Amino acid sequence: MDIASMIMRASIVSIAWIAFWPWAQLKRLKELETRAAAGPAPDPSS
Repeated sequence: MDIASMIMRASIVSIAWIAFWPWAQLKRLKELETRAAAGPAPDPSS
């Protein structure tokens, strides 16, 4: 594998990561907001 193809592959992976990471965080944020809207979790010890 030559240097040019390694640089090209690294740039594609970094662009994919930049595109993927915000969507994953947004999904997690929506899940946390849904849990917060549902109210506090019941206490399992009582």
